[in-house]
Amino acid sequence: MGGILSARDLASGDPLDLAIIGGGINGAAIARAAAATGLRAALFEASDYGFGTTWRSTKLIHGGLRYLEHGDVGLVFESLRERAWLLQTRPYLVRPQRFLLPLLPWTRRPGWQLRIGLAAYDLLALYRAVPPHRPLSRERLRELAPYLPDETRGGFSFFDARVIAPERLTWELVREARQLGAATLNHTPVVAINAPDGTVEAVVVDHGGEHVTIPARAVVNAAGPWVDAVNRLGDLPPPELLGVTRGSHIVVELDGPPGHDAVFSTAKSDGRVFFAVPQDDLLLIGTTDERYDGDPSAVRPTPEDIDYLLTEGRTLLPGLDIRRERIRYAYAGLRPLQKVAGGPEAAISRRHAVIDHGKVGGAKGMFSVVGGKLSTFRPLAGDVIEAVTGRKPQGWLAAPPAGWRERLLGLGLDHPARRHLRRYGGDAAAVIELGREVLCPHAPGFEGEVRFAARHEQALTVGDVLLRRTGIGWARCRGLCCHERVAAILAEELGWSAAERDRAAAAYAAEVAYHLPVEGTA
Repeated sequence: MGGILSARDLASGDPLDLAIIGGGINGAAIARAAAATGLRAALFEASDYGFGTTWRSTKLIHGGLRYLEHGDVGLVFESLRERAWLLQTRPYLVRPQRFLLPLLPWTRRPGWQLRIGLAAYDLLALYRAVPPHRPLSRERLRELAPYLPDETRGGFSFFDARVIAPERLTWELVREARQLGAATLNHTPVVAINAPDGTVEAVVVDHGGEHVTIPARAVVNAAGPWVDAVNRLGDLPPPELLGVTRGSHIVVELDGPPGHDAVFSTAKSDGRVFFAVPQDDLLLIGTTDERYDGDPSAVRPTPEDIDYLLTEGRTLLPGLDIRRERIRYAYAGLRPLQKVAGGPEAAISRRHAVIDHGKVGGAKGMFSVVGGKLSTFRPLAGDVIEAVTGRKPQGWLAAPPAGWRERLLGLGLDHPARRHLRRYGGDAAAVIELGREVLCPHAPGFEGEVRFAARHEQALTVGDVLLRRTGIGWARCRGLCCHERVAAILAEELGWSAAERDRAAAAYAAEVAYHLPVEGTA
């Protein structure tokens, strides 16, 4: 069934064993696992792969050091195991990241407790993939990070990992699902779930303005912050599953490169976990954790979020001269957590849960996924397939593409270009062969990336290309130095008229103005 792109083809074929709604990292992983298990599966995404929570995360593959505070040792162990697997199998996308943890007057825990916690973290990781933590004297920490406050009393270093582009990791899972036989359709929202006699029979999708009914024996709702909204599309009253929180970030430009080390601390005003992470030549600062009850599609950073992050960033990093006018953009994502009553947002479990609606008075064959984190998509997908079929999926990758690093070095490009193109792994050479003309000097990006995205990666909009395939939109220019050229190339590849080209460019400008606002527009 792989390669089928038309909803009409699916509608006229045999019933799907599994229809997956939501093309974030979890939905993509479920589609891949389903195909590897031999199921006739299709993935439907209303916007683009990775558009929701995945695209707007802090981009960390971490074990959850703070989860040890809440005694969730099992989740930490699982997350650290997955971190090691990602570092082994996706080294072009996931890299070790050293964090500095300073001891400050407002640090929530004393040094001896942090030392025990970090030792436990190392032990749970079985010392795999990254070096263990190290204590740092005040003098040594000042050498490594002279920008920290004068009150710094020493601290620690420890390692986690960072994913260069979570949206590309999502795309890789989509591509593998297709190679294994799944159908995947982006920009194809599900508008109804038919279960007239209490058993799932079909999903109805919007295919270019036409409603198409696709028979299916089971449905998995992996729509992230849209889970409750999608469940309301069914024939039976759904349970309310989500307790959504908003996480906002700011991205700032400094006088020079931010270096390689990230900083992990607690906010002075409220004790929340606080990060400052290098993002190429920019610095990512986050995050907030506020309950959110609005439309998931309307989420964006609030002025209060930006003020909070700016104030705490200045407090933690006074030597970096972080100022409001240095904010290049902000963004916000939603955490689709399990619904709980009361308590602090940070204490809500990040564990995932798979709900079988047939066991709680809903439609048989309907399943929903809530919770989870960026690094645990593989066990989540396994739990879903086991819930649906009674058996675990097999066949996850054990090694990266052979020779990807050598092929990247052999392209004859400078270091910034290679750093940018490494996100393509083994496909970097095929990408650059389609065009070496520079599109964006800030990323840097190339015309070949646009053509490759259109021909091989289901990119249908300028935002698909700049924000979720190439990563150019994350540069300080937000892709606005080249979005019109990208629209022109897509017009050539996709057969757009001049009017369609101009509308596509304008739509991208509106997209980044809303989702990646510069300071003062939120």
